[in-house]
Amino acid sequence: MDARDETVLPPGTRIDQYIITGVLGRGGFGITYLIRDEMLNKDFALKEFFPEDLVRREGQSLKFLSRVNAEEDYRWALKKFFDEARLLAQFNHPNIIGVRRVFELNDTAYMVLDLVKGMTFEKWLRGLDSRPTQDELDLVAGPLLSALELVHENRTWHLDISPENIMIRAADGSPILLDFGASRFEIKQRSQLVSALVFKSGYSAPEQYTSNADRYGAWTDIYAFAATLYRAVTGQRPDEATSRQLSDDLKPAVEAAAGHYRESFLAAIDEALRLLPGERPRSVAQWRPSLLGGSDVVSVEPSSAANTVLIAKPRTATRPAPNVYTRLIKTSLSKIGGAAKKSKAIYAVIAASVLMLLGGTLLIAGGGRNPFAECGGLLSRADCWGAVVDKGGNIFARVEEPSKEAAERAAMKTCTDKLGAEGCTLIASISKDECWALAEMPADPARWRAATGKSMEFAQKDARWDCERAYGTCQVALTFCADGTKGK
Repeated sequence: MDARDETVLPPGTRIDQYIITGVLGRGGFGITYLIRDEMLNKDFALKEFFPEDLVRREGQSLKFLSRVNAEEDYRWALKKFFDEARLLAQFNHPNIIGVRRVFELNDTAYMVLDLVKGMTFEKWLRGLDSRPTQDELDLVAGPLLSALELVHENRTWHLDISPENIMIRAADGSPILLDFGASRFEIKQRSQLVSALVFKSGYSAPEQYTSNADRYGAWTDIYAFAATLYRAVTGQRPDEATSRQLSDDLKPAVEAAAGHYRESFLAAIDEALRLLPGERPRSVAQWRPSLLGGSDVVSVEPSSAANTVLIAKPRTATRPAPNVYTRLIKTSLSKIGGAAKKSKAIYAVIAASVLMLLGGTLLIAGGGRNPFAECGGLLSRADCWGAVVDKGGNIFARVEEPSKEAAERAAMKTCTDKLGAEGCTLIASISKDECWALAEMPADPARWRAATGKSMEFAQKDARWDCERAYGTCQVALTFCADGTKGK
């Protein structure tokens, strides 16, 4: 994008409290600028409503083109842009681009967006030297399904999902959903503007090529997301929906990517790419189990069959994940996610490092003995155990015990003494060589998953991955090992 282009505002232009410093993107519907907020001394993205088929630039203002109903269509479209911006600003989800402000100026509207530094999913895929791994795609799919579910709950459809409209954030590898297209489809239906067309060849569902918005629904976004995943697993985008309706020669993902991914994952992609809307999953909740279920899990041997808990196996990657997709999470028992939000009190209790959280209790006890004598000296490595018990989100853990049975009894007794016996459930037993971690959604700590691993790193990674498959972006909130070691 050249700043000398008369349709683009040049660097240095002031829009309210923002100074334009560059151009990030452009389409027939609008222009997105890089801006600096002088009051906050922070960079943002600024999206300007600028339908090229209706207006031209005249200084910082706009002039209507000589076409029938140009001004009427523009005013109607401007309201749609403004209304959608206000709706998006209500979404509070870590995997949806944040809208900070929307305002009218210069006879148009502007949307101030969080600046996401990173690369598009398409660029990320092209930068790989081999296929993306199953775990990498799960880390993309899980959070984005959570984001779409929130959008759909508000009776809103994205209508423009593609690898170019998903950003992989450089800071933590989170996938971010960008650039909603719902208002553009409404504008297209009213005015038939060429610039308002947002069909993405291979990614748009067949019903998007019609003028009947009543056919759109969650299944429309599910088709586009499945097409995006098809591109990821096969290296090729699907054939355009209109071509498939004439002759469907698309090779199913279960054949094109067989042996590289979970069969259920590939089958779910194929199911969501069916041409007839009624044959696709009707909601994210319906699609999620088939897409993300069937992960590689094993059972930890419990004290009884009723207490079986599924723990993800440590994954061994054939190649390291790209730096842009690597998250570094530092946790400790003194920093427990969600505690501040719920005003939970932390109390130091005498004897072998005991932490208690009331109203969402966490109790970690060492039995009051010398951990070095018990776990590293007099006892063998196989005779140092820990156990974890849950009751309604209250976690009780016993560590530095001489046997598995002793750790389980002690953890269960602690839960029973504090909250009563009913509902106390053993969820993990860990030996000297194992650690345990819990990951939760920052916005909703009640949504969490836990995992055991042969190292602190494995336990943290598996807990986070399991949590993100289920809920979206998660962070590790708690870690410890059977020998009393705390997370670093």
